Amino acid sequence: MSKISSLLVVTLVVSGFVFQNLAQQFAPWAKLSSDAPKEISARKYPVPSKDDVGIPPYPGAVISSVSAPSTDTMKYQQEVLPFINLVTSDLSSNVINFYKKTLTKDKGWNYSEEYKTFVKGSPGSSLTGFVPSVAIRDESGENFDLSYVDPNIKSKLKTRIVITYKISEKK
Repeated sequence: MSKISSLLVVTLVVSGFVFQNLAQQFAPWAKLSSDAPKEISARKYPVPSKDDVGIPPYPGAVISSVSAPSTDTMKYQQEVLPFINLVTSDLSSNVINFYKKTLTKDKGWNYSEEYKTFVKGSPGSSLTGFVPSVAIRDESGENFDLSYVDPNIKSKLKTRIVITYKISEKK
């Protein structure tokens, strides 16, 4: 009976860690098609937590890709920020409205209507990869990072959200 109790305790502890990790993950991955390879190397990259990103995910959006772990950014003389790509079947106007309510000027965010991009700080620096930003783009479902995504999901996608973030220091 003691072995069963010990096994039960270990199982509960491990499942608690797994559940906590899933609860904190930034967003879920896009569902793969049934004929997708078992191992997709890009899906082995660590998915940041909501706390790490510090920018909320668009509700219902799923991850299509994340940046590889940074190993050499010194050639740029400054840190190239990590990014996460989300996709959704919602219209870009809905996504923009969500972020207009969330990423406000009083929090240091600026929005460029021309580029459909929110930038933390000066709008002119949004295309560099060196400042936090949220770029909203139309999505056709034909991007490379969607190659193995379930066709029923891929065919409904309308918007891509590219979030470039500085890992939050408020842990």
